[in-house]
Amino acid sequence: MEIIDYTNIKGDNRQALKLIAGKAKKTGIKIELEPVWGQVNVLAQTRDIAALCRLLKEDGELSFEYIRSITGSDFQDRYEVVYSLYSFAHGWSVNIKVKLDHDKPEVESITGIYKGAVWFEREVWEMLGIDIKGHPDLRPLLLVGDQDFHPLRKSFEIKWEERKYIPTEKFE
Repeated sequence: MEIIDYTNIKGDNRQALKLIAGKAKKTGIKIELEPVWGQVNVLAQTRDIAALCRLLKEDGELSFEYIRSITGSDFQDRYEVVYSLYSFAHGWSVNIKVKLDHDKPEVESITGIYKGAVWFEREVWEMLGIDIKGHPDLRPLLLVGDQDFHPLRKSFEIKWEERKYIPTEKFE
């Protein structure tokens, strides 16, 4: 096994901008690019997220092999999901943003491309109710399993009510 020292790599995200734009255009993936505070933000179509992630990971010149996080936001008229990727080989970071319909928010799973996306996608599904199509294990991660609510939605109302405490079984 080859051990590579990535500590001295200081990437220039402007170079990543040019490469991503060129490669996405060649493969027919429509994107909009915007550099913000030294990072690359990519606005992609929902239908292209898996293809774009596969391109960013598997293309040797790009090599975005690490997924930092997946987050979501509710903007009342739409949802947004942001995928944060990093290339150790080049020292580049990129944030891919997709906008989703507020009435039926759904996006394709990228767990087949990034294994680390499993828990991130579960959290986005659980907290915002965004349907992750093709996810291998979509079940509650952080909340009580018998509840059907999504606490990060703008429409979520906090209801204070007395609940009977049911102790869990002891672990032995």
